[in-house]
Amino acid sequence: MIAEIKKYTFLVHHRDYETLLSSLYEAGVVHITEKRKFDETSTVNNYIELLGKYKAAISHLSRLVPEVKHSELMEDPAEIISEYETSVKEIEENKNIIDRLRSEAVRVQPWGYFDTDTFNKLRGTGWTISLYSCPQKSFKGEWNQNYTIEIISRKTGRLFFAVIHREDGIPQIDADPETKPERPASSIYEEIWLYEKRNAEIESKLRSMAPVWINSLRNGTISVINKIEYETAAEQADKYADNNLYVLEGWVPASGEGKIKEIIGNSACYSFVSEPLKDEKVPVILVNNRFSSLFEPIARLFSLPDYRELDLTPFFAPFFMLFFGFCLGDAGYGLFFLIAGFIIKRKVSKEFKPIISLAQYFGVAAVMFGLISGTFFGINLIDSGYTITRDSAAEMRSLGVPERIIYSFGELENQKFRTRESFSREAVRVIGVDDFSDYRKSILKSAESDLPLVGPVRSYMLESMNMFYLALMIGALQILFGMILKVVNIARVRGFRYSLSTMGWVIFALTMIIFKGGGAINILDEGKLKALFTLLLIAAGILIFLFNNPDLNIFGRIGSGIWESYTILTGVFGDLLSYIRLFALGISSSILGFVFNQISLQFLSIPYVGWLFFLIMLLFGHSLNIAIATLGSFVHPMRLTFVEFYKNAGFKGGGIEYKPFRIKK
Repeated sequence: MIAEIKKYTFLVHHRDYETLLSSLYEAGVVHITEKRKFDETSTVNNYIELLGKYKAAISHLSRLVPEVKHSELMEDPAEIISEYETSVKEIEENKNIIDRLRSEAVRVQPWGYFDTDTFNKLRGTGWTISLYSCPQKSFKGEWNQNYTIEIISRKTGRLFFAVIHREDGIPQIDADPETKPERPASSIYEEIWLYEKRNAEIESKLRSMAPVWINSLRNGTISVINKIEYETAAEQADKYADNNLYVLEGWVPASGEGKIKEIIGNSACYSFVSEPLKDEKVPVILVNNRFSSLFEPIARLFSLPDYRELDLTPFFAPFFMLFFGFCLGDAGYGLFFLIAGFIIKRKVSKEFKPIISLAQYFGVAAVMFGLISGTFFGINLIDSGYTITRDSAAEMRSLGVPERIIYSFGELENQKFRTRESFSREAVRVIGVDDFSDYRKSILKSAESDLPLVGPVRSYMLESMNMFYLALMIGALQILFGMILKVVNIARVRGFRYSLSTMGWVIFALTMIIFKGGGAINILDEGKLKALFTLLLIAAGILIFLFNNPDLNIFGRIGSGIWESYTILTGVFGDLLSYIRLFALGISSSILGFVFNQISLQFLSIPYVGWLFFLIMLLFGHSLNIAIATLGSFVHPMRLTFVEFYKNAGFKGGGIEYKPFRIKK
């Protein structure tokens, strides 16, 4: 349901505005109406920039120390961010220097170790040294005859050499001249080592301080967020009388009015209370019971309801749970959800426990539908072997099966049938269709199973075709339920007379289901109730064609009713077919689990290590199937809810979330 909320308008002198804001901030119940965005000159921008720095620092420090333990020590976040940014900047500058030094080292590497003083000593002697390089194949032997040449190194097919010659002469050598290095590579690598050592020291300090800094920055983040919200709220007031009078609007739930009245009574402020206007956007507060509240995050994925309409969360919650179980369709997987939920709940924080509880409810639904469809970790419980024994005869006798039928089953005694279908076919042959139909459940219950404990309950399990019909029945029930809610929704939002046409469709649907469906299964005598049946159809027709739009004249209503009839009948038929996906996903999950079981069993034929491969394949296969089936079991019920159910319930949505002006902790 949606909590009642009222609009408050506060009038205050500009000198008392800060006092009022502080009081409202501490009360934490007012949703401030946002009338304007802050501009580039607003102080909020500075806080947003600071918030970005805090979050970036937390993210980086968390990567340095993945398992951050809570620290009781606290430091000033402003000092931390300054020291952090200085450290990070120094690391980046050092890395840039290291990159340049590595490039320099690669360039001087071929010249090996040398003393730079050697070049200086030659000054004034009339001699000098020039450096060259060329491909090894291009080096000519006569160069050694004409000049004093010293080969320094050979690298990647090139020859690096030095030529000693007079300063006034240029060697006539067809090679590439090289720049004289200022220092040897060893000196460069020594400098690189010093910069790397410095970076390692800074990173070590960051890692050691990370627990304290992260904790302090997180607290600083909350403080900055509070400042942003405070400054944003402060800018929402309208100013009148030469900026002397401030007018602030906000929304207060009925449960929080006591705090506001106390604030008004203790301050130089005036307030006016009013109900929401017809087209006014009103903050929405969802108030549901413990079960339905677990589904509120799912409802928020689509949209919050409008303040004036029904909150559909408690109405779709049971259906969503059933749909998930139908799609997952395996009692073993559901049991896994339940057990895993109990284990995980002990280790997660309080905020995540509702999600785990929701998963456990999904597990309950999966167990229920897994038992209905007869599937347990891919094992088909329905086709678990059928054998008529003497004990079976005694069981049938205790269940009231006639002796003539029990006697006829003597023909099938001790014969083993693998599937329900093959057993049913033989049973029909020996006792006849009518007798088998009358005592079917008792006969199936009496037949012994290859699996212990399964025999007494598998007679209640439904075959695939029955699961198909069950999916359609649940779909029809939800659609009809949605139409009933649509009547309530329209009456709440637009008025009762606008809901009469939808009410006519509900009467029409219920009349057809009760009279035609009841007649088909012989619980109603259509002949005796024909007059009532006709009367209800006439009433439904009048509501549909004459009351579909009270704003139109009689001819417009009839035309609108004809068009509405076409859209509703075709739409409902399409919506109903959408629920087949419940059956399809449940069957696919069961089949895939069965396939993984069969593949795993093949490994048992391998000597010695077959059992290991069997377990690995079984765990891998069912883990994969659970992951895939869980995704489908969540997405498709969500589609059925947001498309089929919401549409038939007349859901409008578009509500805004109630965000009280309060201190974050």
